[in-house]
Amino acid sequence: MISAGIDLGSGFSKALLYAEDGKVLARTLAKTKADFDKAAREVLDEAIEKAGIPASEVAYVCTTGLGRYAVSFRDIQVTEITAAARGAWTLFHDAQFVLDVGAQSTRAIRLRDNGKVKEFYTNEKCAAGGGAFLVRAAKYLEVPLDSLGKLSMEAKASQAISSVCAVLAESEIINHVSENIPIGDIARGMHDSMADRSMGLLKKVGLNGPLALVGGVAIQTGFVEACRKKVGQPLLVTEHPQFAAALGAAVLGMQRAKKRLAEAGRG
Repeated sequence: MISAGIDLGSGFSKALLYAEDGKVLARTLAKTKADFDKAAREVLDEAIEKAGIPASEVAYVCTTGLGRYAVSFRDIQVTEITAAARGAWTLFHDAQFVLDVGAQSTRAIRLRDNGKVKEFYTNEKCAAGGGAFLVRAAKYLEVPLDSLGKLSMEAKASQAISSVCAVLAESEIINHVSENIPIGDIARGMHDSMADRSMGLLKKVGLNGPLALVGGVAIQTGFVEACRKKVGQPLLVTEHPQFAAALGAAVLGMQRAKKRLAEAGRG
């Protein structure tokens, strides 16, 4: 049996195929399009092709993310909070807390022992704490987005970014560039600032145990290191953090598929 998890985020759409034995068969992602249904179909079809299986073998489709309701071929939808929590717990059974940092939102989650959500806080009012902020900042710094992590890690100092508003923070960055502040120092300052905002949310859920870091921003090594220095707890980071919610959706989809099969057998 195979289930599919599709995460339609504000920045990227991700699809993941999950086998009954717990093996991930394929992962795919693409920039999110205005037509969520089409975007979901495209990443799922690509994942099916990558896995080399017939489409008919996908028994259940679970969607999550911003566009989860718009997918016409879904079997069920779950919230981003639920999906990220289950995905992180599937990856790290020791995790007691989850920090999910995506393109627009940052979410701090406290887990129950079975990977379900006990408590959460999210900051969706300003993009300064999300990946979209880094995308725009890289543009102002005139460097590739994927180079920010390396620049941050190699920096000799951290240039503070004090504004909590994305627009004002971007103005700060432009001012720092005009003052010839080293780009690496600015990058580290951005990552430190984002880690500080994340810590504010984590304190609200009572962070006092192992923390799983997921979401697209967790690819940024500079941000991961900034979090590692601040959390004071074991930090768990997977190789593909941007697919955690898609994994969680696929795992939950697998559970539903098994339940449906069992009910059909009893019928």
